[in-house]
Amino acid sequence: MPATAAPSTSGWYTSASMLALTVAVFAAAVFAITWQMRADAREQILRREAGTLAAVASMQLDLSAAEYGEVVLAEVPGALLVAVLKTSKLRGVVAVRVFDPKGTLNSSDGVVGAMEAPARGDWGRVAGGEAFARLHAGRVREDWFVLPAGVAPHGLVEAWVPLRRTGARELIGAAQFWLEGSAASAEIGAHDRRLWAQAAIAWGVGSLVIGCALGWALRRLAAAHTELRNRSEDLERANRELVLAAKTSALGTVAAHLMHELKRPLAGLELFVAGQAEANAGTGPEAGAELAAATELTRRLQTMVNDVVGVLRDEQTGAAFQLSGAEILELAVGKVRAEAGRRGVQLIVEGGGEFQLSGRRANLATLVLRNVLQNALEASADGGEVRVSATAGTGAEVEFV
Repeated sequence: MPATAAPSTSGWYTSASMLALTVAVFAAAVFAITWQMRADAREQILRREAGTLAAVASMQLDLSAAEYGEVVLAEVPGALLVAVLKTSKLRGVVAVRVFDPKGTLNSSDGVVGAMEAPARGDWGRVAGGEAFARLHAGRVREDWFVLPAGVAPHGLVEAWVPLRRTGARELIGAAQFWLEGSAASAEIGAHDRRLWAQAAIAWGVGSLVIGCALGWALRRLAAAHTELRNRSEDLERANRELVLAAKTSALGTVAAHLMHELKRPLAGLELFVAGQAEANAGTGPEAGAELAAATELTRRLQTMVNDVVGVLRDEQTGAAFQLSGAEILELAVGKVRAEAGRRGVQLIVEGGGEFQLSGRRANLATLVLRNVLQNALEASADGGEVRVSATAGTGAEVEFV
């Protein structure tokens, strides 16, 4: 199995992009949840302000009702405003408007300008018995109110309170308070800071966990992908080798058939040349030398055919063996030793090389080396010498010198 390849640059870029996208989506989710929690907390703080005013107003209405007896408070001029003003003394109210159950302005305090009538949505909520408030962070119209000293015309709280006695369902009226909102603004700001700090911590810890988990998963996925790619390459290589082996086997079958067909004609040719040499032994030295050379050439050709047939036979039988460099040299030298003796040439075998060749490569190397030695013997003078050695080259290469 080949070593696992290092992830490519594009793979790292894809993994980093996926990690960044996941962290960004997580950040968006944290932001959305935090924003909604912030809005809910702001609503609760303002609703608490309005609820406190509503409770105090109900208590004051109960006291006023006990004071006026059976008279309806709404029918007493200024009675509702007096009850509401007693409430406003407890809460730092800047201005207040009082409305009857029909939404008509009954009375006001601290208002100097003509303010707008209640919005339909606001009146529907307060008429349904809901107390609510909203924070005006921007500047309000200064011509509406007579602001007390030290009260800025921005950051005011607008609170709507239904006016009803404690435990009663009947609506006596409604009051619109304008409050100095520094306390509410400070509480909302502090709550926002805590909430955003907690969100940042949650995002940081969550991003770290996501990064570690996703990074681990991506590394495992990249390793699996690399292993799969390596196995695919091994499979493709094996398929190519199988195709090559099939082609070689087919070619070997044809070559083996051809070699077998050549053996008999070569044997007959050798016998014919030998017979001609014997028949013409007394005709002259030149004719005898030519026939001897022809006989030798025929013998060499037949020997080569026999060697090739032996190699092809090993290929077809699937024989699995290995030969060392020294054994290959010994086989090749053994095939030409007789001719070297006839020529008076000395064969010297030097280092055999520390390597092993499989059967097919060893057979081919023996054939090639035998032909090289044969050519070397023919090129050497009588009484000369031929040196041969085998060494391991770089990688899977071997050298015969």
